[in-house]
Amino acid sequence: MEEQTLDEAYRRWGRLIFRRCFKLLGETAAAEDATQEVFVRLMRHMGRLEPEGGYLPWIYRVATNHCLNVLRDGARLEVRDPATLPETAVSDGGAAFAERELTAQLLRRFDEETRAIAVLSLVDGMSRDEVAEVLQISRKTVGRKLGKFIERSQRFVARAEGAA
Repeated sequence: MEEQTLDEAYRRWGRLIFRRCFKLLGETAAAEDATQEVFVRLMRHMGRLEPEGGYLPWIYRVATNHCLNVLRDGARLEVRDPATLPETAVSDGGAAFAERELTAQLLRRFDEETRAIAVLSLVDGMSRDEVAEVLQISRKTVGRKLGKFIERSQRFVARAEGAA
């Protein structure tokens, strides 16, 4: 792997990947850490990737999966003193924090591929064809897993709201 190629990839896609990570993680420091991890992984795998297919789909998939794993593992969901919450979480009575926690609980119920499909489709607004291309799976698989995700999510949220 050439160092120049990695530098070029970072200059070209670093901001895009940071925005992706920030959108999923919601914190600048966490997004910066995730972006760095994504490019470390690119450095490790660049020699094995096919450049003619482009690095971006791989980088984007790694960024999405890494951030979802951070959320799943609960690394950012520790209970915090309300005084340390971001101003927006305090101003809305902690609703944003509660929503983020519910989302993390929901995502933990699915496998990595299904989580990625849901985020790319529902958060990023990608079409099924775009999701299939980024994840390198069939459009049919995207549709099937997205349908199951939506159905199970609706039941989970209904149960969570009923318990509240």
